[in-house]
Amino acid sequence: MTQLTRDGLLKKDELKKIKVEFDDKSFVYVREMTGHERDSFEKSITKVKVQGNQVIQESVYDDFRAKLAVATLCDVKGDALLKPTDYLALSQNMSATKLMKIADAAAKINGITPEEKEDMVKNSEAGQTGDSNSVSAEN
Repeated sequence: MTQLTRDGLLKKDELKKIKVEFDDKSFVYVREMTGHERDSFEKSITKVKVQGNQVIQESVYDDFRAKLAVATLCDVKGDALLKPTDYLALSQNMSATKLMKIADAAAKINGITPEEKEDMVKNSEAGQTGDSNSVSAEN
């Protein structure tokens, strides 16, 4: 076992990636997030409100699957395919089946437990109103 040095700690990690195949014979790659990317993803599903002198953080899970997909979809070299702002177009244009398959793979490779993901998705679906244009598939 080797203790990491400063240089070892700051060296870019080789991020794991997995291939996600679809029934139509197409595929994508999904990869691990860096610490910064994970923080940015978690920030994208968090809303901060100030009430008086208190700061309150709420979880906002609208388009959770698409945001997770955007944060992890990559090319064969591991470079990101999409911009963070692409999540809405992805959510509105990709089938729920494909999006769920990508999100499931992204959650697995990034250590997002099934319980965490289920809680996030349930909270998202519970928070939607009848006027919502987005559709979430049941797990």
